[in-house]
Parts: sequence; C-alpha cells; structure tokens
Amino acid sequence: MSQTPGTENGADRIPELWAEVLGAGSDPNLGFLENGGDSFRALTLSTRIHEETGVEIDFLDILESENVHALRDLLRSAADSS
Repeated sequence: MSQTPGTENGADRIPELWAEVLGAGSDPNLGFLENGGDSFRALTLSTRIHEETGVEIDFLDILESENVHALRDLLRSAADSS
C-alpha cells in the first residue's frame, strides 16, 4: 500500500525496505556499501522507496548513505521539500 509522501509511516518503512533489499542480516548501523549493497540494489531500493512513499531518492544517495537512519532522514527532508 502506498503512503502519502512525507508521512511518518513512509519514513518508518525505510529500515524494513533496507532489510528486504540487503537481506535480513544487514546491519542498519553500517552504510549501504558496507552491507554488501551495489548499484543494482541501490536502484532497487530507490524504486521501492518511491513506490511506498511517493518520494524519489537518487540511487547515488543510497549508495553514499552512512546507515539506514541517515537514509530515513534524507527521505524526510526530501518529502518536506516537495
């Protein structure tokens, strides 16, 4: 089910989407690349985030994200500015 852009529920889905793309054993405190992420997975996560929240996050921002919390904050900022 899609969320309204910028809703807290959409941002709260980021850790779950992160684990879906990177695997259940991924560490939310490590960066995307440190968790074995690559450009294909970043694009997949970017697409899933857009489907769930209506907010577009560039896959390069996902690749460079410090951890899942930073990505969630990025989503919140992007939602607030749209």
